[in-house]
Amino acid sequence: MKVKNLKWGPSGPRSLPQGHKSWLAYWIKNYGGAATICTNKNCDNKATVGGHVMPPDGKRSSNWFIIPLCDECNASNNRQEFDVERRHLVGISNQLS
Repeated sequence: MKVKNLKWGPSGPRSLPQGHKSWLAYWIKNYGGAATICTNKNCDNKATVGGHVMPPDGKRSSNWFIIPLCDECNASNNRQEFDVERRHLVGISNQLS
């Protein structure tokens, strides 16, 4: 599935849910697995953050997700679309505002 980074700062578009130290910790808890490698299919760097992504047509969508990314793939200047496996997407609830 193609996704792109949301245009936000390092903390993301929404406040971190209570009880989580980071967005990566949020992903680990909700995905139920370890985050070791960046989920961008064209990258094999270590996953260091929970990146906020959306489908390329996301301007009209509230479908936002957290995925493990490396710092390079999560960089604010990275506006390229990239491929991830759909199973790695953890949705951000509309109630997290």
